[in-house]
Order: sequence, then structure tokens, then C-alpha cells
Amino acid sequence: MFFSRVRKVLVGTLGAQLVSLSVMLLLVRLYTPDELGLFNVWLSFATIMAVLVTARYELSLFSGEKNDDSRAIVKLILLIAIVLSVVSTLCLVLFGVLIEQIPSVVRSYSVGLAFVIFGMGINKAALSVLALQQEFNKLGVARILLAIAIALAQVIAGYFALGVSGLIYGQVAGVLLATIFVCLWFERAWLKSCWSVSFGTVRNTAHKYRKFPQLSLPADLINTIASQMPIILIAARFGAEPAGLFALTMKIMGAPVTLLATSVLDVFKEQAARDYRNTGNCTSVFLKTFVALALLAIPPFLLFWWLGEWIFTFFFGVGWNESGKYAVLLIPMFYMRFVISPLSYTIYIAQKQQMDLMWQAALRFITCGCFLLAGDVLEALWWYSLSYAIMYAIYFAVSYRCAQGVPS
Repeated sequence: MFFSRVRKVLVGTLGAQLVSLSVMLLLVRLYTPDELGLFNVWLSFATIMAVLVTARYELSLFSGEKNDDSRAIVKLILLIAIVLSVVSTLCLVLFGVLIEQIPSVVRSYSVGLAFVIFGMGINKAALSVLALQQEFNKLGVARILLAIAIALAQVIAGYFALGVSGLIYGQVAGVLLATIFVCLWFERAWLKSCWSVSFGTVRNTAHKYRKFPQLSLPADLINTIASQMPIILIAARFGAEPAGLFALTMKIMGAPVTLLATSVLDVFKEQAARDYRNTGNCTSVFLKTFVALALLAIPPFLLFWWLGEWIFTFFFGVGWNESGKYAVLLIPMFYMRFVISPLSYTIYIAQKQQMDLMWQAALRFITCGCFLLAGDVLEALWWYSLSYAIMYAIYFAVSYRCAQGVPS
């Protein structure tokens, strides 16, 4: 049952990744590394801010509680997203005036940030609801729609030579259109019942699951900052072109990780939460998933170790050869992320977010150190990859402890 559900989500995720990878072949010919670098700096800020707009309450849908608070949680997320998407963008604009270190591309397209982070937050919440309702076929299709919408908007803008503006507003348009479409799938009666939940109930629900904004939000924000920091720091220290090359590497290397790890996560978190409710632990599904992912990842990563640089040159051209060198250096990190990342959801199920917060804080300091102290990009990436792999080994131990239901 578990792997048949994974298969349903995997089909949709595979389609989304194929769309993203195919369009990347066009984008590298329509946009320069500098333009892609600037866009990805902007997207990094959007990705970081998108963590804030739900306060991570969507994670409470799978908290293991027996009571069905999903309707109140959905209304809570919507209200928070509306307020925080506006407030966080206004704060960024204010800081942009006062702090010169904030990239100019972020200051110039701050309005686009408000719309895209709202769309990203609501999209994430909608996908979580589909997973909760075990609508795994729709979940896969939703990912394909998001990838297609963004791809079409950015390619069309590229043909009209709109540069960085085309990439940014294409992202905004794609996210909003796909999110609206997915929300139309939900029954109107169900959506109406969510909105009809009283504000008192919403307030009580927010308090009941307060650990998620108190602990999960800081932890995930630190994690997202750590994951996006390399692009920002590379652009600041070495220029927009290396940042663009690195962004392509992360896009291509992240595809197989997203393809399977995200598909497994969508099913794992529902199965693990159910087991945890019924038995007090989810050790069985945890170990089964770990073994499957660890064995599945070995052949493709070993193959890429030998052919990675050639693959980038063949598909994207000689101008992007350096991205292949980056990719080979990052293999240890991506392998550990692929295997461990879905399993870490047991921390949320067990509501041991304080463990996650400490781990994420350590990861952020390590990431900053790798890029601030290294003499060049290649040295920075090697230390970044190795440090990340070691940290994920620690993350596995913490996640397994939570899966066992052992009190902290």
C-alpha cells in the first residue's frame, strides 16, 4: 500500500521534473548566466520569505493528533498568509532602503515578492491538504501544473528578450495561476466550511499547535536560509555569473532528489503519522523507507560521479561546463539529502521541534563559514558538500530517535 501510493505521487512529480529539466534547456539559451544568477538571487529571497507566510501551520495537519482540526488550520493559514506576505515585503523594502547589502534585484522587484510568496505559501498548504485527504493522483498533477505554468511564462518572456524581468514575473504568474487552479479542485462546500470556522476556534487552534510557529518555523527558516545562502553569498563574493552556474547545478542535481524524495515524503508523512497515532512509534515504516532510498540512490550517484561534467557540457553547452564541476563536488551532499530528508519528518510527527531547531542553527553557521572563508568557488563547494553530508548523518540519528517514540 505504501509504495503504491508513492508510485501515484511519483508519476506526477516525474512529470513536473521533466517539464522543469526540459525548459532549462531553453532557458540557458534564452538567458545569460548573469541573468539567471540575478533571478536566482531574487528567488532565494522569495523562497526564504515563503517559509514565513504559513508560520508552518500546514505541518500541524500531520501532527499525529486524533482530532480533526484541518478546517480551522486551513483558515488559519489563509489569514496568516495574507498578513505576512504584505508585512514581510514591506519590511524588506524598508530594510532595502537602510541596508545597502540587500541585492538591488530584490529591492527592484519587491512587489513581485509579495505576490509570489503568498502564492507559494497557499500552494504548499493546498498540497498538504491533498496529501492529508490521500488524493495522491491530484497531488502529482498539481506539481506538473505548477512546473508547466512557470515554464511557459518564463519561456515566452525569454522569446521577447525581457531578461531578468521576464524570469521574475514569469515565476510570479506561474505560481499564482497554478495555485488558483489547484484550489478549484476542492469542493466548494468544504472550502465554505473552512471559512465558516469561527475566529475563536481558529485562535484556539493556533494556540494548540503553537509549537509549529515557535519551533518549526525558526528551524525551517534557518534551514531554508542555509539552503539559499550559497547563491546569495556566491553572487556577493564571486559575481552573478558563478551564481547562475551554481543555480543550474542545483536545479539539475536537485531534480532526482525532488523526484523521489518528495514523492516518498508525501506518502511517508501520512503513513508515519498514522502509525505513530496507533502504536506510539513509526519505526517500521522509517527503516523500510531508509533502506529503499539508500539502495536506490547508489547506482545513479556513482554513475554521475564519472559522467557529471560531460553531461552538463553535452546538454547545456561548453559555456555551462563549470556547472558540471560544481555538480560532482556536491554529490555527497545530494546523496545524504536524498536519503535522509524525507525521514526527518518524524521530528514534526513526534513534535520534537527543539531538536530540529538546534540542528538547523548549526547547519546555518557551517554553511556561512564554508562560503565566507573559502578562497574560491570550488573550494567553498567542496567544504559545503562534505559538511552538509556529515550534518545529515546526525539528522538521521535524531529522526530515528523520534520515530521510536523515545522521550527527549
